[in-house]
Amino acid sequence: MTKQAVQFSKKRRTTYRFQKVKLCKKCNRYSVLKDEYCPACGSLFIGVETLGNSLSKRRLFTEVSWIILFVSIGVFFAPTRHTLYYSLIVGLIFCLTYIVLTFVFMKSEYFHELKKLLRVDLKKIKTGIWFDSDLAKEDVKAERLADGYDKLREIGDFIKSDAMKQSQVMVLNRIALRSDMELELEGLIPTSYDKHFVKYALEVLKINRTLMTKKCIVYFIRYRDAIVVDFGIDSLLSVACMTLRMKLYILEFSEFIEEYLDYFPKERVLRLYSIIYSNPDIEWGSLAEKTKRVVAMKYYYDPDFKPFMERKQVLTN
Repeated sequence: MTKQAVQFSKKRRTTYRFQKVKLCKKCNRYSVLKDEYCPACGSLFIGVETLGNSLSKRRLFTEVSWIILFVSIGVFFAPTRHTLYYSLIVGLIFCLTYIVLTFVFMKSEYFHELKKLLRVDLKKIKTGIWFDSDLAKEDVKAERLADGYDKLREIGDFIKSDAMKQSQVMVLNRIALRSDMELELEGLIPTSYDKHFVKYALEVLKINRTLMTKKCIVYFIRYRDAIVVDFGIDSLLSVACMTLRMKLYILEFSEFIEEYLDYFPKERVLRLYSIIYSNPDIEWGSLAEKTKRVVAMKYYYDPDFKPFMERKQVLTN
């Protein structure tokens, strides 16, 4: 199958996930997509932050109105002129103090109202997200893969299930990936073996090795047998070679590296050998001994390894 060449839009970055949630007041439906207008009715979406601000200001207005009402009643029924003045002054002071304190704690009040809103409308938010998911599926079926993936990526911030991760991965496997794309890998790791994810991860490894993190390596080690059956030993070899990118990875996955060290290409063996000899104070365990044996058997007369050999002889003498 020919992969589709697409251009991804940049993912929205927010401080909190709830900042992506918005409401169409006409449809009374929530959404987490980037669209500014509701695809069903064309109305402008309103962010939950705006809704939270409106609710907190409305509550402030209501409570101040009640305070003013009680002060007015106290003034109206005051038995004497002095009592009337006292009631008016005390009421105004109380009202002003309340407004000032409310503005001081406006942020906490805002989060209180926002939390209450999200808790009350939780089911509606879930329903809205599933509607967004249906829109994403329609895009994918219509071969609008970039739009479909963009929607699935936004939904994926709220739904962390394996099914949602697989939906994203299967779309990505139909796209011609490039190094300039904003790709992710760790966030798509499923809880069980999925060959679609492995296929995608191996493709990502070719274009951006930095995305292959510790969790991804652990996933490949955990399901190594199934991966070899589906993708061959070269797939695990490429991951083992990638672990040489960091000393921390070399130490943590030394057994995994040893298992495939005999199959490493020369440049990877040279890198491992140079790291080990440049860090003599680190306890490399059996990995150091096996690396020395491999070098002695295959590269003893190779000029690229000569500086390390000479250093070894100097240290021995």
